[in-house]
Amino acid sequence: MRGCASGGSLCVRYRRPLKERKTLVCKTPRVRAPSTIAPASSAFRREPAWCFESRRLQEAFFNKTRANPFERDFSSSPLRGPRVIMRAPKGTFATAAAQHAGLPQGTVHKQVVIVGNGPSGIALSHMLNGNWPYYNGQPHPTDEDLTARLAMEPQGLSIVEQDLQFLSQGLEGRSNNAVSLLFDCLNLPCADLGVDSEPLLGWQYHPDKYVDHVVLGKGPPGGSWQTMDGSVLTISLSRWMELPGLDFRCFGGGGPPICRDSRASVASLAKYYSDYVKLRHLQSNFRCGTIVTRVTPLPDNQWLISGVEQAGDEGAPDLPFNYVTSHLVLATGNCDRPNKLKVPGDSEPFVVYSLLDIERMVKQGKLGEHSDPVLVVGAGLSAADAIISCRFHGLPVLHAFRRSSGDPGFVFKQLPENMYPEYHKVHQMMTDGGKSYKNYRSLPEHKIIEIRPDNKVRLMGPGDNGSSACYVIKVSAVVALLGAQPDLDFMPMAGAGLGVLKDLPVASRSNPVHIDPFSYECSSAPGLYAIGSLAGDNLVRFVHGGALAFTSHIHKQMTSEANDTAEETVDV
Repeated sequence: MRGCASGGSLCVRYRRPLKERKTLVCKTPRVRAPSTIAPASSAFRREPAWCFESRRLQEAFFNKTRANPFERDFSSSPLRGPRVIMRAPKGTFATAAAQHAGLPQGTVHKQVVIVGNGPSGIALSHMLNGNWPYYNGQPHPTDEDLTARLAMEPQGLSIVEQDLQFLSQGLEGRSNNAVSLLFDCLNLPCADLGVDSEPLLGWQYHPDKYVDHVVLGKGPPGGSWQTMDGSVLTISLSRWMELPGLDFRCFGGGGPPICRDSRASVASLAKYYSDYVKLRHLQSNFRCGTIVTRVTPLPDNQWLISGVEQAGDEGAPDLPFNYVTSHLVLATGNCDRPNKLKVPGDSEPFVVYSLLDIERMVKQGKLGEHSDPVLVVGAGLSAADAIISCRFHGLPVLHAFRRSSGDPGFVFKQLPENMYPEYHKVHQMMTDGGKSYKNYRSLPEHKIIEIRPDNKVRLMGPGDNGSSACYVIKVSAVVALLGAQPDLDFMPMAGAGLGVLKDLPVASRSNPVHIDPFSYECSSAPGLYAIGSLAGDNLVRFVHGGALAFTSHIHKQMTSEANDTAEETVDV
C-alpha cells in the first residue's frame, strides 16, 4: 500500500493481539467513522445540554453514520492488520462522506472556522497563516519580573510555544485576560504610561506552521470598522490600532503621514484593515460577503456552520455553504445589534441608532437648519459624536440623558483634554445646559416615555418642588446611541449559557463569554472559542492576546496528536 487516494500517507499499526488493536486514522480531515463513535446516549451525556436540540436528532445522526463508505476493514486480509479509516482531504468538498454522515452536500472540512472578519479575526488568521511572534531579548522598560520570566523560557522558541500561564502571571492592566496583558506588555511596552517604546517582539514566517482555516465576514475585512462614519476619530491612539507587520504611520491610508501619538480617522482604519489582508497575503483564508445563519453542534465536539454567500450581481441567487470543524472561533465583535430605547414607538422610521443614519437623512434632505430639533439620547462618546455631527450640519439639538449635568461619572472626565478637545467641549455644553450655545439645549435627568408616529416625544424630567413632570416635544428625528450587543442568533439558543453569568445574554462589558484564559475555549462548549470583545477585550490593542492564546493552544494540541501518532504508527 503506497498511500491514500487523498495523497496523504497511509499509516498502519504494528501487529498486536486482537484485544489491543485500535482504529487507525489517516492524518486528513475528520469524517468520523461509526466504529470510533460512542453510543448516542453516552455522547449526549458528555456534551453540554444546550448543544443538542433533542436526543432524537442525535440518535438519527448516528443511525445515518452506520454505513460509512470511507471505512475499509482489513481484519480479514492476509496481513491480519488493524482497521484503517480513509478520510477526505482537508479543505475539500467531501460530498460522499457528508451524505453518509448526515451532513449537507458540499460540506467543507476545516481545522478552524472563524466567524467575524474584524481586527480579531484578522489577527488570528495572521498567526494561523504561520506568522509567529518571538521575544527579541530586550528587557522590559519597567517590569523586571516579566524580563526574568522571559529569560527562564527556552531560547529560540516562539512565544506561541512557550508557557503562557507562567509568562503572564502577576500582570496588571486594562484587560481582564492574562494573555492579552502579556502580548500588550511585549508589543506596546508602557503604553498606558504614555511612553512610545519599541516592541519586544519580532515576527517570523513559518509556512509549515500553517493551520487550515477560513474567516467568514459579512463585508470587507475590518468588520464593523467598515460600517462606521469615516469622519469620526478613534478614542485609542493610532499606534494602538495597528496589526502586526504593517506600521500604520507608513501605511497612511492614502492621506498625509500619521503620528503614532495622534488619533486616526475611522475611514483610514477601515482601509488599513482591508488592505492589511492583501498586503500580508491572507486573502485565500477570507470569505467575505457571507452571512452565517446557523451553527449546529455535532458529536465529538465538532460544529457544522451553515450560511449563505451573498451574490455580487443583482438578481443572482445567494450561494449556500457549510463547514465542519472541531475549532469554531467566534470573533463577531459587539456592534451588530444596537441597544433599543425599549419604549413604545422606538421602531418608528425617524428613530435611528447609527451615526450614519444621521448623515443619510441630511443627504436626503430630511434634516436641515430649519428642521425641528434632533433629539439625541445618551451621555456616552457615541452620543457626543452625534451632537458634533448635528452641529456640523447646523441642526438644532435637544440632548436628553438620565444623569445630572454635574455627575462625576461621565466618561469625558477620564479623557485628557489636550487629546480629546471635542468631547470636552460637548461635556461643557451639557454642564452649561445650552445657555451659551446656539441651537443646543441639554435635558439632564430626563427619560423618554413614548414616541408617537407624528414625531412627538413624551419625556419625563425634573419638575417643581423636586417632583417629576411629563411633557411633549416635537422633533425631526430621534438619535439613540446607547451602545450595542453581539448578535449570536445563529448559535444554539442564541448563545444562551455562554456568558460568565449563565442566565444573562452575552455582553462584552457586563457578561463576556466564559472562557479558559489560556486557550479562549468556552467553558460550557468544548471546541467553541471566543476572542475579541466577546471575551472582554474591547480595545484593538488587546485582541492579539486571544489570537496568541488560541494559536498556542491548537499548535500544542496538534503537536501532541502528532507525537501520539508517531509513537504508535509506522509508514508503510
